[in-house]
Amino acid sequence: MIWLLALQLAVGPAQHFEKAEQNFAQKKFSEAVSEVNAALHESPDMVPALVLKARLAMFAHRPDVAKSCLITAITDDPTSEEAQFFLGVFYYTQNDFKLATSPLQTAQTLSPKSPLPVFYLAMTHEAMGDATQALDLYRKAEDLSPEKSPQSASILVAYGRFLLSLGRIQDGMEKYRRAIERDPESRDAHYELAKDLDQEGDFNNAALEGELALTLPELGTSDAQIHFLLAKLYGKLKQSDLAKAHLEKFKAASQTTRR
Repeated sequence: MIWLLALQLAVGPAQHFEKAEQNFAQKKFSEAVSEVNAALHESPDMVPALVLKARLAMFAHRPDVAKSCLITAITDDPTSEEAQFFLGVFYYTQNDFKLATSPLQTAQTLSPKSPLPVFYLAMTHEAMGDATQALDLYRKAEDLSPEKSPQSASILVAYGRFLLSLGRIQDGMEKYRRAIERDPESRDAHYELAKDLDQEGDFNNAALEGELALTLPELGTSDAQIHFLLAKLYGKLKQSDLAKAHLEKFKAASQTTRR
């Protein structure tokens, strides 16, 4: 009986954590919170569960809980690449860029073939105004993520934006096109390409990219942003009915967002 009880106690936290991960993947956040709390109740030092609880807390705008969980996770296991990475991400999202650097560098050392620590280091150095270091890190992140995937596309979109900020317009647009090759359903890539085609004076193709972006899943770029761009583009194309329609949709989408 004793060994059976021990087995049940050992399996229990793992089962709760597995359910929490499944719920998180399905965006069932309240269920995920309940399961991860159950896992940590039975096993308070379970590092993956602490990291998941931190990620859920970040979604819930509870930075105090997220930071506490990640610090505890790293204290329990300094070699956890996941804990180090998400602590760096946490500091990055809080605009504490100097604090983000160390855990992201540690995560990179622990998992040198993963593109995500390098990617966040690139964005961190960009935010701190270190263009030379950021450029090198964006290159490395792209090299580490050659496969066709939404993650790879996201890296290329951010890289493209950075190149545009340096005045390298054609290089930036090439990154957007490559991002679309990696993930044809990247709303951000189509939107950014549309904006740059607008700047280049290619209003027809810009409108096509904007309309396509509008049909794709909303992640980073909002409907309001796309409607506003399309209203401008159709105005330039002298298609007043379409311009008016998108402007009205922009206003409606903006009001919904404010609510």
